[in-house]
Amino acid sequence: MKFETKYLIRWGIPGWILIFWVFYQVLFLKGINPLDSKFSDIKNGLTLLISLTALGVPIGYLLHQIYFGVAWVLNKNRHEAVKRNARQVSPNFPRHPQWGRNGDQDYFQFEYVWHAVLLNLDVEKRTYIEGRYRHLLSTIHGLGSLFVSSAISLLVTALIIFTHLPEAPFNLYFWTGLVFQLAIFLSAVFNYGYFSNNLTAFQIKMLKTYL
Repeated sequence: MKFETKYLIRWGIPGWILIFWVFYQVLFLKGINPLDSKFSDIKNGLTLLISLTALGVPIGYLLHQIYFGVAWVLNKNRHEAVKRNARQVSPNFPRHPQWGRNGDQDYFQFEYVWHAVLLNLDVEKRTYIEGRYRHLLSTIHGLGSLFVSSAISLLVTALIIFTHLPEAPFNLYFWTGLVFQLAIFLSAVFNYGYFSNNLTAFQIKMLKTYL
């Protein structure tokens, strides 16, 4: 897969999901039948589809940035996790002189050691470890963006419910959609935790083996 296509899909999916759920909830709550509207016309429908598809990519990119900023840049728990992971690797883990005083620098040092270890491996081992690491990290970031997208769509749904209380309780399709929204949200949460733990364990075991 080409670089551009890969990242367009990664950023597009969260945006498309958010747009889909907002449209879904509004259409069914308002009782709008797309087949009876002006968008049932092929030309209008295709124009709308192309527009929403294009719009989903920048929205997804922004959702990805929100996730990355909150879960990685501003997350102070990550700093403690780095120190804990270093201790698990070895009591003699290569630490920089200011270790423990700056969480970001600790993380950069941990990543530096990780990549230095990879560079010292033979090509076959390095290729396998890099591929596995890239897959896990990419999956984590994808799930993180999906989590943010699902969380925002649920907030929008909650807002729709509170502003349309007379209609909401009697719309089966609306509540069916909400159940699916919750299922996707919870799946993203649990899968994010699973793959994060998987990546941490993989990285620690490899550093223990080759450091």
